[in-house]
Amino acid sequence: MNAYRLRNALTYVVTVLILLFAIVITLGPVVWVALSSLKPTHEIIRAVPTAFPSEVVWLHYQRLFSNTPFLSQLQNSIVVTVASTVLSVSIVMAAAIGAYRGRHKWLRNLKFVAILVFVFPTTLLVVPIYQVLVQIGLVDTLWSLVVVNCMLTAPFSFWLIEGFLDTVPGELEDAAMVDGATRIQTMLYVVLPLASPGVAVIAIYTFVISWTEFTFSSVLIIDTNLKTLPMGLADILAAYNINWGLLTSNTTLAMVPGVLFFALVGRHFISGLVSGALKA
Repeated sequence: MNAYRLRNALTYVVTVLILLFAIVITLGPVVWVALSSLKPTHEIIRAVPTAFPSEVVWLHYQRLFSNTPFLSQLQNSIVVTVASTVLSVSIVMAAAIGAYRGRHKWLRNLKFVAILVFVFPTTLLVVPIYQVLVQIGLVDTLWSLVVVNCMLTAPFSFWLIEGFLDTVPGELEDAAMVDGATRIQTMLYVVLPLASPGVAVIAIYTFVISWTEFTFSSVLIIDTNLKTLPMGLADILAAYNINWGLLTSNTTLAMVPGVLFFALVGRHFISGLVSGALKA
């Protein structure tokens, strides 16, 4: 009995230590950047780093707002990310409902075509996408980034949402249509609410990709007033003398929208992961 309790105690301790290590590895860099943004510059670059600031200073944030176009970059990032998320999710759900819940089962095979997109590195798509956007006059506009983000996220989202739609019983759709609901009403008021965890998953995926996308932004955007936050961070890093205070404060504020968005839809995201695990 004592050996059994000792084994359970050791298992508990090892589990706690592993979880603590994972938390430190995951959140450590985030906390470090946030704390560094409150340190004086000489303390950020000192040879022996400090865990906590010796004195809290807000100078870096003041300079960020007064000396850099951070607010315009933040606004551009929000516009691009929100538009990309709404448009991508709408396109994916419309295509997925038609393919996975429609009468033509062969449309399901489109998911294999979608997966082919990930066979090639995205950098190979820069030149052809740029040429296409030049032809339609979207280069150096925020809409070019929206289009690119949808192209990057829609294929994987289309493949991912199948598992969630398959968990919705077809009998519920039949019952709704027997009660007088149209096909569109059935999809909007029956299928989509039950597949909301999947919608949350692809929304978060699209949000993260759109918020952090840099490769295409650096090629498609020329106007300084249209730059997004990743491009602003790149400008700070490209300077001859890197201003670490601006870099850490910019990075800290850039993380806030993502944290807030996940806080709003995180519950559905977790349930979506659980649903996917159970289905698997």
